[in-house]
Amino acid sequence: MADWSDLLVGAGIRARVARDRVLARVLEEALEGIDRLLSESGLPYRLDAHLTRGGEYLIHMQIAYRSREERDRLWDQAAQILERARRGQGVHILCGISSFSQLN
Repeated sequence: MADWSDLLVGAGIRARVARDRVLARVLEEALEGIDRLLSESGLPYRLDAHLTRGGEYLIHMQIAYRSREERDRLWDQAAQILERARRGQGVHILCGISSFSQLN
């Protein structure tokens, strides 16, 4: 990953990150940690963060996982990374996972 901010998709989330240092710090730490986790898994993946239509922050992982157990393990580990990055801050960020259907 070149820079965590490259994973921010859309002007909405970029504008909010520019205004909110706490959000920026949490996203930076979470995205860097999750990217490291996924990279170390050796599986093909895509990772991004965006603002949903409802105005919520979402970190989205698309991974070519091979089983439900592998998916659940990766999601659990990513959620732990996100929770550590939040450190009790009042920043609510969703974390979602889906498969690369063309690779499974």
